[in-house]
Amino acid sequence: MLNRLHLTAIISITFIQLTPADKSAIAQEREGCFLVNSAGEVINLNLLCSPQESIQLTGNDGKFIEDYKRLAKSYSPEATDSLLQAVQRTPGQKIAAAKRMCAEAKSGVSLSEFKLRAIGQAANIENPTAKESFLAEADIISTLAANHYCPELANK
Repeated sequence: MLNRLHLTAIISITFIQLTPADKSAIAQEREGCFLVNSAGEVINLNLLCSPQESIQLTGNDGKFIEDYKRLAKSYSPEATDSLLQAVQRTPGQKIAAAKRMCAEAKSGVSLSEFKLRAIGQAANIENPTAKESFLAEADIISTLAANHYCPELANK
């Protein structure tokens, strides 16, 4: 019995070593952790894969994230999914981006200029869903930044 197991192990190792490895890579077509089943359906696995950012969302920050999630739902299902995954994973980054936008706006950059800058950056994104998500995020953050962190600049 032991000889038979030993022989099976040797044959398996030899077979694995002789099998050519496929070294090609395929770019991930969407953000986050997911599985595409045999029917082509995407199953979100973000709760299993990535740790959630630990941040206390209170006051303006909590309201900002709530409003971000609400506005994210007004885009295509693919963009909505991408936006919601991103804000769930890293809400602090979205808050920091809004606060940075307000700091720049207070130094003279208009909120319209932020949107134009985003449109210019989006021109380099080939994937339509990624492009829509990028532009949607820029729009959401510029709108909400003015509402939550620099209301004095909302009409400028």
